[in-house]
Amino acid sequence: MHDVLVIGGGLAGLTAARVLKRAGQRVRVLEAAPAAGGRVRSRVTDGFTLDAGYQVLFPAYPAAQRHLNLAALDLVPIPSAAVIRRGARTDTLGSPLGDPGALPATLRATALSFSDKARVAALALRLRTPAPHALLRGPDESTEQYLRRFGFSDAALNHFFRPFFGGIFLRRDLSTSARLFRYYLRMLIDGGAALPRAGMSAIPDQLARDLDVTVNVHAQRLSVHAGHVTVHTSAGDLDARQVIVATDPSTTARLTGAPTLPGSLGGTYLHYATAHRVDREPRLLLNAEDGLINNAHWLSNAVPGRAPQGQHLLTVTVLGTPDPGDAALDAQVRQELARWYGPAPVAALRTLRVERIQHAQYPQPAGYAAHLPGHATPLPGVILAGEITAMSGIQGAMESGEKAAAIILNDPAGMSRPRGA
Repeated sequence: MHDVLVIGGGLAGLTAARVLKRAGQRVRVLEAAPAAGGRVRSRVTDGFTLDAGYQVLFPAYPAAQRHLNLAALDLVPIPSAAVIRRGARTDTLGSPLGDPGALPATLRATALSFSDKARVAALALRLRTPAPHALLRGPDESTEQYLRRFGFSDAALNHFFRPFFGGIFLRRDLSTSARLFRYYLRMLIDGGAALPRAGMSAIPDQLARDLDVTVNVHAQRLSVHAGHVTVHTSAGDLDARQVIVATDPSTTARLTGAPTLPGSLGGTYLHYATAHRVDREPRLLLNAEDGLINNAHWLSNAVPGRAPQGQHLLTVTVLGTPDPGDAALDAQVRQELARWYGPAPVAALRTLRVERIQHAQYPQPAGYAAHLPGHATPLPGVILAGEITAMSGIQGAMESGEKAAAIILNDPAGMSRPRGA
């Protein structure tokens, strides 16, 4: 009999298992997919390394710093700047500290007024003062309400904040909690964004190292007994003194009966290859106009090893999972890209993959944190882990996993750690 069975080999389950194993527990992780990692995974297609969707790591995440060997991930920093695209027009906006080379272009940029640029600097200074986790407390409002109270113009919201944070929150309406907006902006201020050179799968691969992880095993139901829990799986029955359920919300609800937050936000990602260098820009590209494209990134410019020698890789993010089939969606995206680059370079793009992720995160409007489920479930000996107990994203998943482990270990420090700390 195991001490703990962890159902789900995403970041929450793997983090929980690592904490428990270090404490001397006999732990086994069960993962339904062919590999651990959940939504944080990579694949190689025709020599191109494609992450699931478009993902980056914020190295300043406290949980990442506690549980990952960041140096061993071989992180490649992404420039702390973005290029605002309005058709063929471009404006670069960057941090003078994180991307000093962008400073002249930032000063010249017309997408934001001088007053809005000054407000960005003032906001960054304000958010650097408190402890990061303190930004997740206090009264809440929508991100749009917060930015308007700070004095930002419609142009600043439409040209920068909607597309940039639309890529993080998977919606451009800025209805997401201002607490989360402030927290993520602080993470960017403190550590920027980075990508593992070998792909985002390097993160779960590192967490899973030396753990007992069994893949291609589906948990079907749980039976609670005096002193232990039986997990009925596609590979047979397994017993443990305690079980951590760290799966997607629908599977969690099915296995435990625990309530989960309503709603789901998805994303669609189109990966393109070309033998012709269309754009030398390594920065994130933001679409400030109406259309399907929210943002795009020439990943091969930022991380050259993601594409074979002499090839280039572009990833385009479309919010949601639009109704048109892949071919129709691809055609519409190409029409928008042609307004950026012209028809001929776009016609030369080869579509590597169109990926639709139905559930990438859950909606997090103002006040959502008051309705987060806890780690307890209706089943004795069964504990919940996953970003639905904290916040969507890498920090939320990892901190939820470590807190679930702390509950099993009766670790007061781990159980009382504030969200986001």
